[in-house]
Amino acid sequence: MPPKAAEAMDDSKGNVQKETNWHALTKEEALAHLGCSPNSRREGLTSQEAKARLERYGPNQLTEKEKVTLLQRIWKQVNNVLVGILVFVAVVSLAKGISTSGEDRVTNFIEVGLITFVIT
Repeated sequence: MPPKAAEAMDDSKGNVQKETNWHALTKEEALAHLGCSPNSRREGLTSQEAKARLERYGPNQLTEKEKVTLLQRIWKQVNNVLVGILVFVAVVSLAKGISTSGEDRVTNFIEVGLITFVIT
């Protein structure tokens, strides 16, 4: 049973091509789909045929994913309400620790350290 094909845009030329589920094809079906003779598997393509296929199908390259920067990864991790609340509480505890003295000051700095540890 041949796999279903879905239409997709070819980015390089803007042509609409059909995508095939190549993993589901037998060797014979794949050769027939590409218009190859059974002998071409053993003999290879001629230079002229290879050039024509390169123009028709494009180069045999994987598309590269867009690189994610360090700041984007950090933002993705901290961009939620719970982390915002924890940051707010850490800032309040830090301000309270700076403004107080004695044992409460140490406790507030410990709270800031623990909250920062939880966030990271």
